Amino acid sequence: MGVPVPRIGLLLALLLTASGARAQTDLFGPDTLHGLADIRLTSGDGERGFLAGGFGKTGRTDNGLSLQDLALEWKPHLGFAVSAVVSADYQPQLTPRLDWNEAYLKLKAPPSRLGRVQGRFGLFYPPVSMEHEGVAWSDPDMLSASAINSWIGEEVKVTGVEASLTRSLGAHEVTATGGVFGWNDTAGTLLTFRGWALHGVRTGAHTEFALPPLSAFMTPRQDEDTYPVLELDGRPGYYGRLEWRPPAPVVLNATFYDNGGNRTAVRDHQWAWETRFLNLGARWDVSETVRLQAQALNGETLMGFKRKGEIWVDVGFRSAYLLLQKRVGEDMVSARLDAFEVNDRTLQAIDNNDETGWAAALAWRHRLSPHAALVTEALHVTSDRPSRAYGRVAPHQDQTVVQSALRLSF
Repeated sequence: MGVPVPRIGLLLALLLTASGARAQTDLFGPDTLHGLADIRLTSGDGERGFLAGGFGKTGRTDNGLSLQDLALEWKPHLGFAVSAVVSADYQPQLTPRLDWNEAYLKLKAPPSRLGRVQGRFGLFYPPVSMEHEGVAWSDPDMLSASAINSWIGEEVKVTGVEASLTRSLGAHEVTATGGVFGWNDTAGTLLTFRGWALHGVRTGAHTEFALPPLSAFMTPRQDEDTYPVLELDGRPGYYGRLEWRPPAPVVLNATFYDNGGNRTAVRDHQWAWETRFLNLGARWDVSETVRLQAQALNGETLMGFKRKGEIWVDVGFRSAYLLLQKRVGEDMVSARLDAFEVNDRTLQAIDNNDETGWAAALAWRHRLSPHAALVTEALHVTSDRPSRAYGRVAPHQDQTVVQSALRLSF
């Protein structure tokens, strides 16, 4: 299915045009190009993974040695006011394997009494995740993200415009961010029919995910695949975010997102879902070597017409995690605990999408050289999901995955 995302070539043309008119331009200097390669050895058990059309809660597709990811990120500078981010990913487990990850221009106004103003427009992830701080929106310390940010990586990529204002209030710093976007109408599809998952997958501009077996009611209505970057109803979505940095080693933030979806808009059995959520985040640097971090997300997603007074899909979802990290020399040890839930509020007798579960992960990132690291992680996920019966799988499942990755970067 063709996906009408912003023309990457147009963005590149804007960059080159701007570079001709700006001083202090750096298009291809050593600080503008960054890359990441992930070669992984995996051993795990449990049901068929969601990347293979199952209900599995991890990104594991097979055991053994494999190339997990190749990413290239270009961050040209066009003077003080204009810069850009363009990244591409090769992920063999996705369809298509090679795709654009993010592509956007960044604009920064000169400092003023109002504060620091900046913006961006293009294809990007909204500012929700507190874990993905590496090259090409990757997690530098763990192989799997939390359930919250794994879902952001799957289904919450937008094409739009964002602006932010950062202002100092005495010893405090406050940043307000707002965005208007499109091409994210199907957000909620995978979360509803598969549920939560924990992995390192990052959706591209044209990614398609195979859905697990659907109920007899939903099979003739919903396509067997879902496309996260898709515009169906012509209605914009929006998000707002507040971040507070007090005079202490603490960061607090809150984000509200609403994709503005018209839940009855449909094309080729791809539906515009009505999806919204509130995310709260906190980070506390306990010491120079210890960090405590948490996020909690609560939302809902609706799709389809009414049947006997009830909407086809009406689910609430929520998840939270607590992450503890300890730096040991140049190494990092991370421990994370997740809890997640999907609450189906309608038509449970014929299409039950309820889910409860939890996960625990322990990871060690060992620095081998300035451009190489060995990351080892053990992940265990326990979940109950009645809809597994549609694929003749027991509702209760336990999965354990142990992975070790050689990560090369430049």
